[in-house]
Amino acid sequence: MKNQIQDERIIQEARKQNSFGFTILYFGILLDLLYRQFILLEPISRYWDIALLFFGVTFYLAFKRVSSGLLTNRVNLSRIIPSSIVATVVFLIVSFWWLDNKAPLELIISGIIFFIGYYAINLLMQYFSRKKNNDMLKDD
Repeated sequence: MKNQIQDERIIQEARKQNSFGFTILYFGILLDLLYRQFILLEPISRYWDIALLFFGVTFYLAFKRVSSGLLTNRVNLSRIIPSSIVATVVFLIVSFWWLDNKAPLELIISGIIFFIGYYAINLLMQYFSRKKNNDMLKDD
């Protein structure tokens, strides 16, 4: 049987479909994890395999984006602070309502620590991605 010739349009369309399918699967697993954790209140021991898969894929994608220098093209440094604030607010809401962390001082301290950690990780990812991107541009 002969190999089918594929031009760039066919390859690009196939990649779009694969990317969209992955996005559906990725967010489906996230919704399943959130449903099991917060609605069904299941212990992590009942779905650790799905959680490990989800977080493993998340860390792999983040690592590949940073190591290939692609993160600098998508995320602007001025957007890190608002996203850090939103992530901290979500963290505090989850801590208050679902984890029953009602102590105000503890919530404030954990919120500050979370904000600083989230912001620092984003800055580090930006730094390494820009460094890789600049190295790639110097080679050309």
